Amino acid sequence: MKEEKKLRLIIEGDALKVVDCTQDEVLCEFTSDELAEIIQFRYATPWNKSKDIMEKLTYILDDILNAYVNSEDIPLKKEDIMKRVKFRVHSQTEE
Repeated sequence: MKEEKKLRLIIEGDALKVVDCTQDEVLCEFTSDELAEIIQFRYATPWNKSKDIMEKLTYILDDILNAYVNSEDIPLKKEDIMKRVKFRVHSQTEE
């Protein structure tokens, strides 16, 4: 029987990394430009719009990560995270 691969997709900075969890090794990395190119080709979306979407997604994912990192309440409720990200709340004292 073939061994099941354990892979994770990690978004870090402006790149998407494919990581082999068993080896703790980055197998491949896609830049936001490359991901925008894929969106443009696959969905016939203009490059500048695709690039804009990728940049906005990167900012949102970074805000989600920061909300967890900067929170004293773990685990946070999804609703609280969404509120923080939507309103750009960066610490609990700003709420």
